[in-house]
Amino acid sequence: MTQAVSTKFNFKARKIEEEGKEIGKTKKQPPLTVALPQPTVEEMVAYLQRPDHTVKATKKIEGKDVEVDEVVVDKVKQLIVDAIQEIVRDQAKGQLDELIDSFGADETKVLTAESIDYDKLSLEFIANLPPAQRGARAIPEEDWKAFFQDYMQVMVAATGKPEMKIKNHLDLFQKPTKAKQNKEALAVLVDQLNVYMTATQNLDDTAECVQRLQNKFQKWIDEDAKLDVSAL
Repeated sequence: MTQAVSTKFNFKARKIEEEGKEIGKTKKQPPLTVALPQPTVEEMVAYLQRPDHTVKATKKIEGKDVEVDEVVVDKVKQLIVDAIQEIVRDQAKGQLDELIDSFGADETKVLTAESIDYDKLSLEFIANLPPAQRGARAIPEEDWKAFFQDYMQVMVAATGKPEMKIKNHLDLFQKPTKAKQNKEALAVLVDQLNVYMTATQNLDDTAECVQRLQNKFQKWIDEDAKLDVSAL
């Protein structure tokens, strides 16, 4: 039996185009909260326990049609399994993307299967991550561009800093590994993102970008804090 889960949807303004050029934007649709039917834990367990079944199928073997038994996995069970496997894949992809960023301009470095930290791909490990870090869904380039534009406008007004300093923030947002080894700089960036969140009127549209950056910077700060200098 499903359960009703209150879910809020936020919407972006739509582009108004004329002859292929953007001439403005519509007003945003107001947020919508609805009760979505979601499966209970018991229901998902029941789905996963559904048995697979076999069907007769004809296959070409050495040029002859041969009737064979073919295993068919229950579609709902497969849907759940696929979703879990995608979470693990996203974590691996996130590791590899971060490692590539750390290569910088060095084109001699190449990823291998050994580049992945497999201990961090267990469901137990992933489940203990903050929710925002459990997936590595690619944020569309358009969303990043909208965030950068809004950040520039908002932060110049909110902080009184010259545009050049805000552009330096944006440079590090786009190439975050440049600040990875500088704990002080990372702390400043986290603080500035907090300022932005309280000042912007467009957080519904840019929150995913902000959260992605904050998680990355805070992770690097925490990793640095865990170093035991006495062991060196």
